[in-house]
Amino acid sequence: MRASLLAALVLGATATVVGSASAHPEPEAVAEPVAVATPSSAAILKDDLDLVDARRAEAWHASRSEARSLLELRSHKRTSTATATPAPTTTPTATPTPAPTATATATATPAPTATATPTPVATSTATQPVSAPVVAASSTGFPNASTTGVPAGVTLTPSGSITISQDGTVIDGLQITGTVTVNANNVTVRRTLIKNTGSIPVRVNGKAFVMEDSEIDGQGGGNPAVAYSNYTLRRVNIHDVAEGPRISGGNVTIEASYIHNLLQVGSNHTDAVQSTGGSNIVLRGNTIQVNNPQTSTYGNAGFQYGEENSQIRNCTVDGNLFDGGNYTINGGGGGTTGAACTFLNNQFQRDFRYGPRGNLGPNTVWDSASNVWFDTKVSLG
Repeated sequence: MRASLLAALVLGATATVVGSASAHPEPEAVAEPVAVATPSSAAILKDDLDLVDARRAEAWHASRSEARSLLELRSHKRTSTATATPAPTTTPTATPTPAPTATATATATPAPTATATPTPVATSTATQPVSAPVVAASSTGFPNASTTGVPAGVTLTPSGSITISQDGTVIDGLQITGTVTVNANNVTVRRTLIKNTGSIPVRVNGKAFVMEDSEIDGQGGGNPAVAYSNYTLRRVNIHDVAEGPRISGGNVTIEASYIHNLLQVGSNHTDAVQSTGGSNIVLRGNTIQVNNPQTSTYGNAGFQYGEENSQIRNCTVDGNLFDGGNYTINGGGGGTTGAACTFLNNQFQRDFRYGPRGNLGPNTVWDSASNVWFDTKVSLG
């Protein structure tokens, strides 16, 4: 009975060990205690149980070690996989996002806005039917369209013909379509464009009339452009008239002005400036061109003077640029020979028919040294 009980215990222990750790199947070793004489069955049973527990522990440690290795392997794989994940870091793809920086678009937007803002120049549109054009400066050093007439940028107010009867009146910044008649003294017209529609664009019946920084467009009429005495023209642009300013009675100064592009009307003797009598006459620092390159006409004279109406005294023609005419300077108007006029520091271009001067009377003073050709600066003699 003892033997069979021992065998059953050994068999149970062996089966347990085999199930938990197949790597250590040694059932024969358990049989050795059978040959050993033991004092009691309880001691033998205890020894056998201890052996079984030892082998179970050994098997448990083996299986736990194996499980730990498996976990470490899995953990290693996960780590490497996780490491691989950051590697493809598509973060660089995010870099293109700032590239389209919409900031550039924002910069472009304010630019056009600034351009639109200056449009408040609508103020001038409200009162600006016409504004004076910008013209290139003269290459001759003498007056031209850039230095005479209405200054660039001045706003002009439309007007019809005007008659001035109040002394001391000042007319400024008009565009007059028609004529101006002055029946008062000390009247000033400045920065004004006159588009002539009559026979005389400006007729002066008063005294001490001044026109400055203005323009007279004869529009094919105007004979003369300004009449007849007691006036000063300063930086005035006169063109497209049949006759320039006429002097009869004296007290006339024309300075820093531009008289040009005169028109031949019928059999008229076209003169840029003509005097038929008077005293205190001054032509200073002007460009006076009686010839018209557009119509290929010479005109009659740049300055025609004679004593048809009265004596000419105290007359000075100084520092002008002249061109055109049959004779550019023509004295002896009306067959008279007594006009007293002094010419000095003038320059002459060569677009005349006969010569730069002719018919000068005995009272004319001609300074040979200072009256010269424009192109060579050589004396006319």
